Order: sequence, then structure tokens, then C-alpha cells
Amino acid sequence: MDEMTRRLKMKSEVWETLKKTVKALKEPKNILLLGSFGTGKSSFINTVITTLTGKNDYYVDIGCGSKHNTTRFQRISREEYWNPDEEVDKFLNLPTFIDIIGMDPLLSTSEDEETVNSQIMNLAINGKLPEDADLLDLGKKLKDKKQLKERPEEKTLSVDIIIVVISAENPDIPQALIDEIYKEANVKKKQIPVFAVITKVDKCALSEQELEDKKTGICEAIGIASDKVLMCSNYQPNQPLDTNKDISVLEFLTKLCNPRFKAVTLQKMECEEP
Repeated sequence: MDEMTRRLKMKSEVWETLKKTVKALKEPKNILLLGSFGTGKSSFINTVITTLTGKNDYYVDIGCGSKHNTTRFQRISREEYWNPDEEVDKFLNLPTFIDIIGMDPLLSTSEDEETVNSQIMNLAINGKLPEDADLLDLGKKLKDKKQLKERPEEKTLSVDIIIVVISAENPDIPQALIDEIYKEANVKKKQIPVFAVITKVDKCALSEQELEDKKTGICEAIGIASDKVLMCSNYQPNQPLDTNKDISVLEFLTKLCNPRFKAVTLQKMECEEP
């Protein structure tokens, strides 16, 4: 068996494992991507869907440079990207990806207060943002201390998994932003499994050892095990498929879709004054 045949066989096996995993779910998971702007969140969504479908396309619009491209609340559900040839695979519980505006680390703080970032994250996590909500406009209003009208939680929009996306090109780990993500994912109303993706590993000047050191630093900053981190280079438009990349992405997606990783609503205990 030559190397290419071996890799294709491995990809097929990983794909079958993913199918078994999502078949064990009662419904598709909602996966929220969080990170600073320009880290490659939207590109990673495109990469995952390209891996699943075998078709490299703009499932989510991407930008370049230092300006926001994703400025609205956007859900990319299975129905929007999944149209398999095999009828038996049509209703696989493949995830819904939630893409929101990139966070500005300068708006995060180590103080115990509600920032613009934490408020937007909280709304997204708890299913309180409508489809196509203008998050750039919302951020400006929240920055001006305007009070948002309370919206009921939509259970179908509530987040099951959080992925923190960090660019390998960025020399710094946005600790204040990560701390805010930790609070939203672990301390407030819910406990939500957190994973991480290190993007742009093909564009950075780091050696393999430096990349491993960066991965270790990110794990420590977020408080997660190393097997919850994927290091990847995103697919670019019209780029041919890469079997090794597909295998890594499918293995990571299988972990995300594991039924044992689920959001839990914390039950706060009432206490009386002595």
C-alpha cells in the first residue's frame, strides 16, 4: 500500500468514526468560535466545512487586514452546507457553527466587571442574539453604556461548545480576553466545554518547538488539556484538498461532537444569613 492510499484509508476510517459519533447525538451541537479579530475564525469554519464536503468554497465570508469582516451574528447550520450524495448520510447531526465579531483585546479587562466583549459573549452563549444581529452597532451602543433590552433565551441557539481561536502569527496570548471567556464558560450561568484552535501555523516564523511551546502556553492560559487543541493551516480559496489536514480536522471535530462534552446549566444553591 503506497502512502497516498494509506492516508486516504485513514481519512475514510476517521470519517466513519465521526459519523458514528454524530449519530449518537440527539441534535446537532452549536459551536461558537471566539477570538480576536483577524485570527482566522471564519476561515476555520470554511476549512471544517471544506473537509466535510470536499468542496472548497466561501461558506462564510472572510476578510483581510485589521478591519472586521464578520460584524453580525451568523449561524451556519448543517442544512446550509450539507448535501451528501448518500441519502443515508443526509440527516447526520453535523454541527452548527456560530460566527461572531472578533473581540478587541483592549476592551477586555482583568477587573471583575462587565465589558463589551463579555456582554456580547454572554448574549451569544445564552441564545439571546437574533440571526444577523448587527454586532458592530451593538458593540458601539454597549461601549456608550446603553442598556440592551432583555431578550428571552432561545434554547435552539444556546451554545454547546466554545472554540477559542488564536493566530500563530500573534506573538502574545490575549490573557485578559481568555480570562473573560473562562468566566463566561465556567463561572456564570453555565459550564461549557472549551477547545482551542491555533491557526496560520503555515504563515508564522515559529519552529516546531516554538509552536509546541505556544500550544503549551495557550493550554495553561485557557486551562485545558493539550488534546483539546488543534494546530492547523486554513484552506485558502481554490486550494487543493490536503488529506493530512482533513484527517486532523475530522479527528478534532469528532472530539467536539462527543456526546459527553455538553453544556451544563449551573444550579446555584440558596443560603441564609447566619
